[in-house]
Amino acid sequence: MIKRILGVIFILLFFILLFYPFLSWQFDSKKALSVAVMDKTVPQNDYREHKGLYWVLDHKKVRDPSGESYQLESDYYGYDPEEYQGDESFEIPDPVDLIYVADTYGVYDKDLQGNPLGERSELLYGGLTIYEWNQIMMNKTDENTLIVEFNSLASPTNPSVRKLVEKNLGITWTGWIGRYFKELDDGEVPVWLRENWERQHDQEWKFKGRGLAFVNDRDYVIVLPSEDVHDKVQFKWEKEARSLYPDAVDGEYGYWFDIIQPTEEVDVEARYELAISPKAEELLEDNGIPASFPAILHNKERKTYYFAGDYADVGEDYYARWSMPSWYKHVNSFFNADDAFFWKVYAPLMKSIIDAQSSVGESDV
Repeated sequence: MIKRILGVIFILLFFILLFYPFLSWQFDSKKALSVAVMDKTVPQNDYREHKGLYWVLDHKKVRDPSGESYQLESDYYGYDPEEYQGDESFEIPDPVDLIYVADTYGVYDKDLQGNPLGERSELLYGGLTIYEWNQIMMNKTDENTLIVEFNSLASPTNPSVRKLVEKNLGITWTGWIGRYFKELDDGEVPVWLRENWERQHDQEWKFKGRGLAFVNDRDYVIVLPSEDVHDKVQFKWEKEARSLYPDAVDGEYGYWFDIIQPTEEVDVEARYELAISPKAEELLEDNGIPASFPAILHNKERKTYYFAGDYADVGEDYYARWSMPSWYKHVNSFFNADDAFFWKVYAPLMKSIIDAQSSVGESDV
């Protein structure tokens, strides 16, 4: 009889522990935040360029002013892959708590067919316009938060608009973007990058193994091959920023980034560090590319951020409605290496930003 009772108790405890994270989430308080999101790069209905942000909004139980959860497929300004058209009238709710510019690179003709080779084609929709940026700045106050991500400065955004964005954010784009590639001879490397390099260097692309590629605003390409690249791009928090985002840790970043210079009014809260050979470091230095450069730039006084990477870009669909322990980011990073940056850096970072913004005035629903 005692064994039977103990067995029942054990089973009950097992199920309580199993379902506690899901039950706990149900009792978490909701947060009322007015959020405006721009994503002009949505060629397919995976919505991956802003998917990471909406996972955090759902996980943090962020609700719009009417009490409804934000919808990945519809609650953004940009291109609609179901209707094959882009929004033209950009409206920001008044008041707004968070403005997030996820990507303005745009949608191109071949993107609608998937564009597996990464070929360049006719621009159908994209680029940050002066009207859109003016709308953003008209609604930017001392109380709300503005976040801008790569790629919102480079082509097809007009240089005059870019200069205004740089001035308002207190940053300067060097004209360079880059990316770490796990394999330089697979389909992840865009055709246009290979062709530009071959034409500029009058050689056939024969790279294999890991490597780094850099491209400037004149389409000049620099490639660092495997023998000059010792590791992935390292993302490291500055000491002063760790207390602001206590759950975020250092990590590895494996996608597109841009090289940004800050003004004195902007804090560099995290940096990229390249693990490369002295020869490669000298080559980059000759082209104005440092081996360590800003990843997250934050103007605390004006509450603006620039993320020098595709941070909200997530490929997988992850379940958001449960309370995750802090160690989960390490476990999930191990099993989902491609999204390790999302779990270790982006999600904890955005949770802290949302918590800080929620503390401004009444925020619980």
